[in-house]
Amino acid sequence: MAGRGRPQFKPTPALRRKVEELVSCGMSRDDCARAIGCSTPTLEKYFEDELANGVAKKRSEVIGMLYRAAKKGNVTAQKKLEEMSRIAGAAEAIGARSAPDKPKPGKKEERQAAAERVGSKYAPPAAPKLVVDNNR
Repeated sequence: MAGRGRPQFKPTPALRRKVEELVSCGMSRDDCARAIGCSTPTLEKYFEDELANGVAKKRSEVIGMLYRAAKKGNVTAQKKLEEMSRIAGAAEAIGARSAPDKPKPGKKEERQAAAERVGSKYAPPAAPKLVVDNNR
């Protein structure tokens, strides 16, 4: 008696490369799933790494090809790499300039600060101001 239902999906190395290529070019998960012939949940189950890292891997490959071409004397590749370096440097400088000096407070600290800012009739009264300093 043959097994019932659809056979289990089996990703191949070719499908993995295809998903990386599609994701790196900005294709949505739904469209990627349709392109390789599976459902979106199946795509997310079997191609988790490719979906998460596909853009970075393919960009790394392209930068490697540009670098090799630039070393061989391709002026267009040299100009493109110089432009990419300039843009990356500017983005890093902007990020460093806008980065706060102190870390962002956590949830507990935010809640405590919000509780301290509350000023309604149910808020605890402020401590009395002492006229005499007895600590001398």
